[in-house]
Amino acid sequence: MHTDTRGHAITTSSKDAAENFNKATEMFLQRQIDVVPVLQQAIDADPDCSMTQATFGLMLHGARNASLKAGMESTLVKAQAASQGSTEREQQYVNALSCACEGNLFGAVNCFENILKDNPNDLLALTLAQGELFWLGEMQQSSRLSQSVATDWHETVQGFPEFLSVRAFDLEETGHFQQAEATGRQSVALRNTNIWGAHAVAHVLLMQGRHKDGLDWLSDKQGNWSQTNQMKFHIWWHQCLFHLERKEHDAVLEHYDRWVRNRNEDLVVAMPDLYIDMQNGASLLWRLELAGVNVGDRWHEMAELAEQRLNDMNSPFTSAHYAVILAATGQFELCDKLLEYMNSFAENGKHTLAARYADAAIPAAVGAIAHRNGNYKKTLDAMLPARHQFWQMGGSHAQQDLFHQILVDAAVKLNKRDIAATLLHEIEALGFNEPARNVAYEAAGKLVSG
Repeated sequence: MHTDTRGHAITTSSKDAAENFNKATEMFLQRQIDVVPVLQQAIDADPDCSMTQATFGLMLHGARNASLKAGMESTLVKAQAASQGSTEREQQYVNALSCACEGNLFGAVNCFENILKDNPNDLLALTLAQGELFWLGEMQQSSRLSQSVATDWHETVQGFPEFLSVRAFDLEETGHFQQAEATGRQSVALRNTNIWGAHAVAHVLLMQGRHKDGLDWLSDKQGNWSQTNQMKFHIWWHQCLFHLERKEHDAVLEHYDRWVRNRNEDLVVAMPDLYIDMQNGASLLWRLELAGVNVGDRWHEMAELAEQRLNDMNSPFTSAHYAVILAATGQFELCDKLLEYMNSFAENGKHTLAARYADAAIPAAVGAIAHRNGNYKKTLDAMLPARHQFWQMGGSHAQQDLFHQILVDAAVKLNKRDIAATLLHEIEALGFNEPARNVAYEAAGKLVSG
């Protein structure tokens, strides 16, 4: 029997399988590229290792793409067949994959929590749990989980910088900005390639309206991430938000074309419709247009991709962004088709995401489509009752802000001063510092103060 980097047993007789699994795991935790080929080498070395099979299936799940469902289910069969004689911890990973295949996402999280009760240094379980909870909007639960194992982490434990980055992001999303910034900066100081830690700090600086500090923080770090996965495009999205708040529109468009949605980038060529990349592009173009910037034909390449994913209900947040994209290109028949799929899925009460589509994603999508149609009353009618549920779509406060911006803009266009004032107060309560000073809410601030 072999062990992973932090001493947890891996049930395999193959040294190559264990070594490649450890390498792939560390690459995954550090958000590096080419994780899957290395993990595949581990599987090839020992196809009967349940841990490698289960981890592979969970990574497929993490892509949130319906086309990968068959691969997940096939991998689950292999993992279950190989699980006899495996440890309880490894069996929990197999169970987590089984839950994910069934659409029982809280069940998967429960498996990761069970692992961490006895194995608090299992950074893979912690990272997978945070990823799942983040896209469920349950960051309070994620923060409680990382806090529960914090005393077992210190600099002598392999992966300490990555643990700090997980903790930093939990702290930021739960409003503990000072501690989040300090923890994120520490993680980057310990490993300068730590993009998740840098990302947590970028979130703090955005929420606090420290836009120059944000540009200063990110500007000298881009060179650290040559081996980083698509997360580096999201960091450029953050950089664009800082530029946008400073009304540096040329810089935003330059970074959008070079990084955020560059279809010639190898990672984008390999997976042009990765959910986070589509979210980045859609929300940034909408913000630019709201600021009065002509974005040309940039919507169209994403619309072509969204059209192929109308019935993919793996991410309520992404589906709502598809509505934004398709409406921006005037394809309202496709918008109606998307809503049909979303409503049909929402009626499936067995899947964890069904209620989240019903309570949050569908109202957000309806409101966004209506806004593009110029039907601002319909935007208010759809979004106002649902606005306190937008968190259920998943994503960060900064990402969810797109839909708050759509709602507030509709209120402004209808000259609804009281509604705009209420919404600005609620947005500030989410953690945004003086939102009326932000580009997206300037008009609302003038309406309220006038």
